[in-house]
Amino acid sequence: MYQSTDTRTLDLPALSAGERLFIWGFRAKARSGTAVPTAADIQQVYDHFRVGDAVLSLEAIIEIFACTAHTAIEVHCPTCPKMSESEHGILHAIAAAQEERIDIAREQFESWLLPVGADWALAPVRGLATIFRMAGLILPDRQFRTPNVERTMAMKSWFVGSPTLH
Repeated sequence: MYQSTDTRTLDLPALSAGERLFIWGFRAKARSGTAVPTAADIQQVYDHFRVGDAVLSLEAIIEIFACTAHTAIEVHCPTCPKMSESEHGILHAIAAAQEERIDIAREQFESWLLPVGADWALAPVRGLATIFRMAGLILPDRQFRTPNVERTMAMKSWFVGSPTLH
């Protein structure tokens, strides 16, 4: 199987349909509580692509981040064409899980989560990766740059208006 060694940052329009769908859903769920898109919108879009069951995995992953993160992640709004290094890293972890390279996925999640959180994240990550694969949405294994941890370090309590969300 071909594995890309391209380390340039890719923005949303350059990604595959599966990658864009995952990132849009992750962003939308991470920003839940905002007016658009609603939970029903997210479910409808994922259902359209035959990955509706993956919404529960997205919710679980985001809850694990909320409960066990030691480092903030940068999540852009659902319509932003740019991708953060954090989003690239999460996408890399999901792609690795699709290829059953769970050690890579776990290592990536440990960039942001406590070890117990990284362990907890593996089940929903594997579930989401499997649902996408079964629907034909194969996420390519791209060699994204890893997040600059020093730049994203944050206090345990993140303030509203944090630069990690835009």
